[in-house]
Amino acid sequence: METIRTKAKAQSKAVASTMPKRNFIRLSWFALRLLAIFCLSMEARGEDWPMWRGPRGDGIGQGVDVPATWSTSENIRWKLAIPGEGRSSPIVCKDSVFVTTSLTEPLSRRLIRIDRDTGRMVWDVEVHRGPTEKQHRQNTSASSTPATDGQRIYCAFVDDQKMVVSAVDWDGEIVWTVTPGGYFASHGFAASPVLCDGGVLINGHQDGGAFVVLLDGVTGKERWRYKPETNLRSFSTPVLTTIEGGRQIILAGAKQTVGLDPESGERIWWVDGPTEKFVCTPSIGLGHIFSFGGSPSERAFAIRQGGRGDLTKTNIVWTKERSMPYVPTPLLLGKYLHIMNDAGIYSCVEPVSGDVLKTLRKGGNNYSSPVGIRDKVYFFDDSGLCTVIRNSPDYEVLAKNSLDELVQASPAISEGALYIRGERHLWRIGSVPR
Repeated sequence: METIRTKAKAQSKAVASTMPKRNFIRLSWFALRLLAIFCLSMEARGEDWPMWRGPRGDGIGQGVDVPATWSTSENIRWKLAIPGEGRSSPIVCKDSVFVTTSLTEPLSRRLIRIDRDTGRMVWDVEVHRGPTEKQHRQNTSASSTPATDGQRIYCAFVDDQKMVVSAVDWDGEIVWTVTPGGYFASHGFAASPVLCDGGVLINGHQDGGAFVVLLDGVTGKERWRYKPETNLRSFSTPVLTTIEGGRQIILAGAKQTVGLDPESGERIWWVDGPTEKFVCTPSIGLGHIFSFGGSPSERAFAIRQGGRGDLTKTNIVWTKERSMPYVPTPLLLGKYLHIMNDAGIYSCVEPVSGDVLKTLRKGGNNYSSPVGIRDKVYFFDDSGLCTVIRNSPDYEVLAKNSLDELVQASPAISEGALYIRGERHLWRIGSVPR
């Protein structure tokens, strides 16, 4: 009898000792399932588009897919008239869409906040007032796309004497305004602010005293300043990336493509060219940097990543001149580099070798830069016609859609929607409500 009792106690202890383990395993599996559901929901939700060319500066959206077709009766969620004029692109963050504009009477540069769900204008504030700068006939005083870190919206404008950078809070109040330098360029200004380590990076390449500065996001105080070797106008927006385990700012302008240290602004490496003046943002991927220059002639090259100092003679992998762009930034999506030049000539290039896989005349002039999501690429020409193609070398057209309005800004992608700024309106295109 005693033996039976002893065995029963031992079994009871064994069961008791395994129960916490079983509960722990069950809880662990439950936690893992919750984490997986959360990750899937976040992936499906997508991401904000907080600056020019999106969160990574590459023009690629993630998450919920975007419709390939739309019309006056299909997939247009809202349409809002935007006062004034501008070529800046919309940005999207949390519940809001932001876009800049300029008015001729008065000479006002402004920032507009829009409710992303309803398309209702929340506020419209003046950020800077001053005489109109000298500019190209296709440029405006609001061609620089703003950027936001979710707390402040950063805008850069110029007038006939200087550059002004401002931070505006979510309520439309100006937090700080600084003047990083004078500004003169015969074609105006267009480079966009870039978020960088809690600061905002400003490209001030110009015909006057050229500079690049990193400003503190909270205070506007200057952290560092880079002085290009040449004072020459360029409007390329920099890209923050990682190369060989270290972070770099890739910048094209003043006859060079360079890599800067984001902590100090010091130049890590440089390559001469591909030309003198730039508008396109460099594309980065597959171990290479793709830089596109437009004046005095359109020219592009691929730079192999890695190295320090002057890499002009060692790291250029291929160079191209035919059908290259000046204004529209190409799109590197997966293993294909999609290029649309200003005259509407399309090229698909194998990025590493530089082999041209396809070239054709799409038709229609282009200032807008293409964007991509999943296996689709969206090209807007100046007429407002959007051609959607599959991400392949075959130029397989999936759809053509027209907004019947001049479009020279580049689209934003966020949470299953395209945000497109035309000459007079801002559209949200999406198949389902947010």
